[in-house]
Amino acid sequence: MTTHTRSCNCPSCRHTGRLHKTWRERRNERLAKPRPGGNCAAGTNNETLPDQFLGPILANAINIGSRVARSVQRNSPPGALPAVPGKVTTSPLISIGDRQRKALLRYWQEQKKRASPILQKRYDNYIKAIEQRKRPSWHQSEKDLQLFFRQFGIPGQRTFLNNQPAKWVQQANGRYKPPAGSVIPDINPADSMIEIKNYNLNNQAQLIRTLQKQIARRRLQGPQDASGNSIPQRIVLDARGQHGTPQQLRQLAQTIALKTNLPADAVQIVTWEI
Repeated sequence: MTTHTRSCNCPSCRHTGRLHKTWRERRNERLAKPRPGGNCAAGTNNETLPDQFLGPILANAINIGSRVARSVQRNSPPGALPAVPGKVTTSPLISIGDRQRKALLRYWQEQKKRASPILQKRYDNYIKAIEQRKRPSWHQSEKDLQLFFRQFGIPGQRTFLNNQPAKWVQQANGRYKPPAGSVIPDINPADSMIEIKNYNLNNQAQLIRTLQKQIARRRLQGPQDASGNSIPQRIVLDARGQHGTPQQLRQLAQTIALKTNLPADAVQIVTWEI
């Protein structure tokens, strides 16, 4: 009698085993693919532009028009995205308005056309969250914001260990996993590491503890500048679809910066347009 281990490619194993890979397995395989030239370190500094934080990235990436952003006062609504290249909003709050929403909708509708039935359901949820201005999943938060950065050639997740780019390790089952102790920032401009977070705003203590641990590890393992110092870290908190006044969100940004020992301008919070 034939013994099936669910690791072969016979019909029995294909149908009795798990039919679909998890998002983590798909991500691991995608990040483990060799880059052009076959060198993990290739193009780490030359292929990206100098660091620009979220406001100008979102504004310039999808050409929101010629309207100049309103000046931001202490208790005013979140800063409108700047429309003039190089004009940086001074607000820690960034609002995603109609033009940004339309850009996101176009992207996910195109992705859905080429997706499997399983992914189509996920993308339907993404589209619904954008249309109804609801809270996205943490996975959508990463993908939405990576999309805008990618417009400038700024790469998404990269893996670092001992201050150098690191290759993923292939396991006996053929799947890949990051090397032990490595760090994977969500966005990787040439001169900073950016972390995207989507947390319940009522659970601020857990958010801050998680960020403190990640930032400490990335200072040890992440890339360094020419002087051997850890490159700056930044945080984008996606608060779309959650309740909070502009004053409360600004206070949260200040608290996160203080508790994580980051500069005040290294923390920005994203909301739907108010």
